[in-house]
Amino acid sequence: MSKPVLYMLVGVPCAGKSTWVQWQMEDEKNYYVASTDRLLEIYASMRGATYNDVFKDHIGYAEKAMMTHIKDAIMYGYDIVWDQTNLTRKSRAKKLAMIPDHYEKIALVFSTPERDELFRRLDSRPGKTIPEHVINNMIDSLEVPTKDEGFDTVLEYAEDHIYV
Repeated sequence: MSKPVLYMLVGVPCAGKSTWVQWQMEDEKNYYVASTDRLLEIYASMRGATYNDVFKDHIGYAEKAMMTHIKDAIMYGYDIVWDQTNLTRKSRAKKLAMIPDHYEKIALVFSTPERDELFRRLDSRPGKTIPEHVINNMIDSLEVPTKDEGFDTVLEYAEDHIYV
């Protein structure tokens, strides 16, 4: 039996992380996608609201629910796809500390799209906006993960190609 895998996705919003999850994991079984965005989008849909409408009041709930789901996934030995920006070494360290040693830990780094393409993608998401200065801060804060953080493998993902 193979050991469970953590895929920690790393990249700015609209770099393709959630799209990768849809394409790559659609036929997989026994995995959990750790994503506060996913939980907020479900909640917004149930309320007939937008992501922006529910974010402020429900992000805390989404974070707690996601952490509970991660603990359950670990208990059952499921693969985990951590679909958040995970931009800094510090933010990744907190998450990696939750994952048992018997998991294979893979960082999958998504390249930042060219500025025009990035903002085209951001504009295509009605009801979910991120101010330009926040995106710029995210781009500036991106620290590419390394194996010495605790990853077994670090891969780069760029437009349907994975590089070791």
